[in-house]
Amino acid sequence: MATNLKDIADQYAKAIFELSSEQDNVEDTRKDLDTLKVVFENNPNFVTVVSSNDINSEARDGLLATLTTGASEAIQNLVKLLAYNNRLNLLTQIVTSFEDYYNDAHGIVNVVATTAVALDETRLDKLAAVFASKTGAKHVNLTNNVDESIIGGVILQSQSTLIDGSLQTKIAKMKAQLLG
Repeated sequence: MATNLKDIADQYAKAIFELSSEQDNVEDTRKDLDTLKVVFENNPNFVTVVSSNDINSEARDGLLATLTTGASEAIQNLVKLLAYNNRLNLLTQIVTSFEDYYNDAHGIVNVVATTAVALDETRLDKLAAVFASKTGAKHVNLTNNVDESIIGGVILQSQSTLIDGSLQTKIAKMKAQLLG
């Protein structure tokens, strides 16, 4: 049994991912969920309004139907189930977990490259290729984070891998060796 909201969101995401995989419409489900996530992020009070006791069930159902117009039946049912269980507030977490399942299934890895200076696209592409070759990822989504405190070099970090080639770390290792 799930003990925290992240675990609960993960269970919903896993179920919707498995269902969409069985129905061979993962891409459509992903697009529908991304659209819902944008709506929820742009309208932070939506969950409060829909969950309010001041709104009758007919109006609530109408809002949810409008929200899911054009979405697959599975997504419409997911939103209704979340509303029924007072868990609409988990939708953005569910989408994030769904994206993790999607990425795992397709060999996609999100990586942050921390450098002392901003890198151009050519260097980012080379770093992505190096990371993919070292980890076996099929595709690497690389974003650049600038942190002048690392002095030089690069730190590549994904959810499960850390490659620290920063000058700051090398200096710290040398200092530790010298001081015993």
